[in-house]
Amino acid sequence: MSKKLLLVFFVITSIAVSAQIKKKKEEGVSSVSAPRPSVDTILGFAMYDGMTPFEAVDYQLPHESETDPVTGKKTYFKEVKRSNDSIRKAFKLAYKKRNNTFYVTTKRPTREGDKMKLCINLINKDTNLLYCVVDSICKDPEYGKVIFEKQNGDSVYVLLYVYAFSKSGGNCNGEKEAKLFFARWNVVEGRATWKNKYINSCAKTITNMTKTPIEEWDGKSKLVVEYHRGTNFYEIAFDPEYPELGIQNNKEGPKKED
Repeated sequence: MSKKLLLVFFVITSIAVSAQIKKKKEEGVSSVSAPRPSVDTILGFAMYDGMTPFEAVDYQLPHESETDPVTGKKTYFKEVKRSNDSIRKAFKLAYKKRNNTFYVTTKRPTREGDKMKLCINLINKDTNLLYCVVDSICKDPEYGKVIFEKQNGDSVYVLLYVYAFSKSGGNCNGEKEAKLFFARWNVVEGRATWKNKYINSCAKTITNMTKTPIEEWDGKSKLVVEYHRGTNFYEIAFDPEYPELGIQNNKEGPKKED
């Protein structure tokens, strides 16, 4: 359904843009100025600098009225408005559904100078929080799961486990790149503090040594994660009894393995 919706948006947008260019040519306009460089897309619509998602939709829909340059008379196109209103309604529903869905995905650069990012969309009731961090290693994750979540007043404590198989080629191709994310999210103020730890990465020479698979953690006992980084051995922990402490070093600094 969502693919069909995006296709409808794309077709309608293309027709609208073509119609506007043709109209301007017929009115004697010698050239059409190019739109500002696109920085993103939202459900099939181009997002331009400074625009909200709903402004981006309106910017690319057909005109609902036309003013005669001689008489000043304004003509309204009822069929166009009805069609536009249907698109706006469908977009609003799709946008709400997207924002109220947990996901972990890679956001690729859309303009020169941008960097690849790993983006996480958290959900709490009817509120969402989108967080993106520069990351070109843990790319197009195959697994992303909230393994712990607890709310205390306005604060929500979230622990996530994410991994992707390396797609960079070379010796690391197909190796697992795994990370833990911890978020302390104030859902009322809409802000959060984040901490993330690579616990397995061929690219960063990190090897996960945890005996029990993290995705099988029961969420009640203390989670202890062990890994090598280079020649050093590390141990970190998360205690569900005290989630406000976040991810803690379980030992005083890095220690050599015996």
